[in-house]
Parts: sequence; structure tokens; C-alpha cells
Amino acid sequence: MTSSSDRLRETVHAEAFHWGAETALSYHGAAASHMDQQWKTLIQPILAYHPIDYSRTIDFAAGYGRNTRKLLEAGAAHVTMVDVNPECVAHLETHFPRDRTSAVLNDGAGLVGLDTSAFTFLYTFDAMVHFDLEIVISYIPEFARVLKPGAHAFVHHSNYAANPGGDFRQNPHWRNFMSAAIFKHIAVRSGFDVIQQETFSWGEPDIDCITVLHRNG
Repeated sequence: MTSSSDRLRETVHAEAFHWGAETALSYHGAAASHMDQQWKTLIQPILAYHPIDYSRTIDFAAGYGRNTRKLLEAGAAHVTMVDVNPECVAHLETHFPRDRTSAVLNDGAGLVGLDTSAFTFLYTFDAMVHFDLEIVISYIPEFARVLKPGAHAFVHHSNYAANPGGDFRQNPHWRNFMSAAIFKHIAVRSGFDVIQQETFSWGEPDIDCITVLHRNG
């Protein structure tokens, strides 16, 4: 009988490595070309509503660092860039200043190696929209663990609740099964206050959501 931890590892290996070696240059290069506009029109207007402390920031699922670049421009004193793909981590290590960033390879389900209550902000954009529900459930308590009490998290996730149990690659824009309400439930149970949720279109009406979290304590 397959254990829950074995099933989670299987899901990570089935879903988490589509943005690594084979597609890294084509995908991350194309995505980077839209970053400035997305930051200006979608991301920054939401961040501006909240007293974000950028001093010790995590860029979660950092890819090739297009979001890291914007976080540094926003004033982040240090950004810890986390990704599950070794190719991405190798790229990050060679393309960003060592005095203001560090790159961490994680296991696809947690943040082992990052200190508890050590970070002031966690940010992720255009990554968790593809994550399976089980993976999201695994990560959110880890987000709460590594953040200081009073810290914020900015999480871009799927709001696509059709095709439950299906292959996410069959869904529009590879959005995995998730909704704003389900994500809120997971976050609250993990020790967060949900202080803002904004759904928006990404090729399909209201297919995505940005949730801003506040760490209790």
C-alpha cells in the first residue's frame, strides 16, 4: 500500500520538473519578457496596499529569477531564491549578486534548510498555479514556519476548480485544481490570516487568484 509521503513524492516528480532542463531557456526567457508589465499592472498595486518588510525575502519557485530581479528593485535587502530544479538553481547562483541573494535547492514539498521564523516576506508568482492540491497542502504550513510573526506572504495560485483528479496539463494554461476558497481554508488552518484575495483572468475568466497572507503571532 502506498503511503501518503510516497504518493506526495510521486506527485512532485510527476509535476514539478516541467520547468527544468528541457524547457528552461524557452519558458523562462519568454516569461521574463512579460515581467515588468505584470509587476506594474498586477503585482505592485496589490503589494502597495500592505506594509511589506522586504528585508529578508523568499522568492519561492524562483525559476530563472525574473521575480527576484523585481524584488531587488523594490528594495529587498536579501532574497533567498528557492527552486526544485537544479538547472534553475545553477542559473540563479551565477546570475545574481552573492551579497544580496542566495539560491536554495528544495525537495518539491517543503522548505527544509530554511530557518524557522527567519524571513520577513515570502513571494511567489506564476508557479503555484501549476501545483497539485497535495503539494500546496504540504507547502503552506512550511511558509508559516519560516516566516516571522507579523510577516506577509504574496501567493499567486490557481482558481480553477474544474477537472478534479485530472491531469493538470489537460487544463487551460496548465492550471491545477484549486480555488480561492480552498486556498483560504488551507492558509487559515496553517496559521495565517487571509487579508486579501483577488481573482483575475489569465486567458480564461477568473482562472487565477492572488492571496495575501499575514503570519499570526
